[in-house]
Amino acid sequence: MRHGIARGLDVDISDAIGIALTVITILLVLAGLYAIRVLLRAVRDLLTAVEDVRSRLVPLLDKADVTVDALNAELLRVDAIVTQAEEVGEAVSTASGLIRSPINSVASGVARLVRSFRSS
Repeated sequence: MRHGIARGLDVDISDAIGIALTVITILLVLAGLYAIRVLLRAVRDLLTAVEDVRSRLVPLLDKADVTVDALNAELLRVDAIVTQAEEVGEAVSTASGLIRSPINSVASGVARLVRSFRSS
């Protein structure tokens, strides 16, 4: 009779281990499915955020492009003004040199005349 009881316990323990392993497997599968669901939701939220950033960034980049073009046009205009100012400065320098040369000649002549009167 003892032998029959031991056999009955062996079956009950193996059944209990099988049930426990089945429950643990089911719980792990459910946890894996939940993790996949959370991951999919996170990916969907991330894609939504990327699309939102893209929809806001493209017009901003277009505005920046227009601003850079306008700035380049203004820099070209300022460059033209600076070039004209340099040309005017060179013209004034040339004109003052032309005016200074005859005046210096006249001044030298007057100075010689004054010296000649003083020495006499």
